[in-house]
Amino acid sequence: MTRHLIPWYDYLRSHGILVALGDPFSNYTPPYTYLLALATLTASFLSKVTAIKLLSVAMDFVNAFLVYKIVRLKYPSGPGPFWAAGAFLCLPTVFVNSAVWGQADAFYAGFLLASLYYTLREMPLPAMLAFAVAFGFKAQAVFFLPFLAVLLFKGRTRFPFFLLIPVVYLVLCLPVILLGRDWLEVLLIYLRQGETYRQLSAHAPNLYIFIPNRFYRPGLWAGLAATLIGLVAWLVLSVRDKRPLTSERLVLLALVSVALAPFLLPKMHDRYFYPADLLSLVAAFFLPELRCVPLAYQIISGLAYTVFLSRASVGNVHAAAVLNTLLVAGLLWKQLHKPAARGGDSPSSTSSTCTLRRTGGQ
Repeated sequence: MTRHLIPWYDYLRSHGILVALGDPFSNYTPPYTYLLALATLTASFLSKVTAIKLLSVAMDFVNAFLVYKIVRLKYPSGPGPFWAAGAFLCLPTVFVNSAVWGQADAFYAGFLLASLYYTLREMPLPAMLAFAVAFGFKAQAVFFLPFLAVLLFKGRTRFPFFLLIPVVYLVLCLPVILLGRDWLEVLLIYLRQGETYRQLSAHAPNLYIFIPNRFYRPGLWAGLAATLIGLVAWLVLSVRDKRPLTSERLVLLALVSVALAPFLLPKMHDRYFYPADLLSLVAAFFLPELRCVPLAYQIISGLAYTVFLSRASVGNVHAAAVLNTLLVAGLLWKQLHKPAARGGDSPSSTSSTCTLRRTGGQ
């Protein structure tokens, strides 16, 4: 807030929205600055901090609705989706991220939820469009990309749809470019963000937290190589899995994607398991045996947050990293293990999506 969001807010107020948006005053991509510009219009009756945080808090309620819609696909009747939406709004990391911290993770995560919803509805074009918008907000949306790659190789989406990612990004950036901002500077925002911090782990609960930062350069390249190998191996195993892609398996694949990618990648931050926090709740409603996973992710992310928010010991992140390692291993086992055919994994079972398509349900 003090170093970034409030100065950006002040810049928009002092220079005027149209002038400011043509300047490189923010290291966030344009979509968030558009929303921040709208927040300045409330200056006569809201404080800066309140106006900025209300952007993310409002998105939390949109995301709760998306969680409701996703879970309603699993349970066409009954109160389950309402419990899911209510539980979402009660997640500590959701409250802390938006209402306490004033972060903007709710926006890209919300469009990832929308992408999952349309995937479950077997609507690949809107699903990819939603992902493209998520990427337009934050680069962390790429944690969802391995899941989309599985869909591609499984024939559930088409390669041309992936071209929407750069096209949508360009469209979202076009207003600031037309207002005078250098187009190359806008296109390279994510590259500059990646060079901001020279840390293998910015209190992220993964194994890089145990590596001293004096090994930053070799650790970075080794980590990127390990990530490439790990994600390709996961992709191959997931694509070769012949079990039908029921709605339950799709949700599990999406969760593993957003959990595994930031676990393997170096240079991650404490908040980067936010999508896993959200999708683990959704997965618990689709796969009740995973009901403890959302609680585990709240503990993991919560421990990681404490170092920055309350100046707690980095030992909290060490504990979170150990727990996260066990959890990621457990999720991988759950996804790749092949038990005797039963329930949602049996060829004879019918996915929620297929049932919806026959009945015309929403």
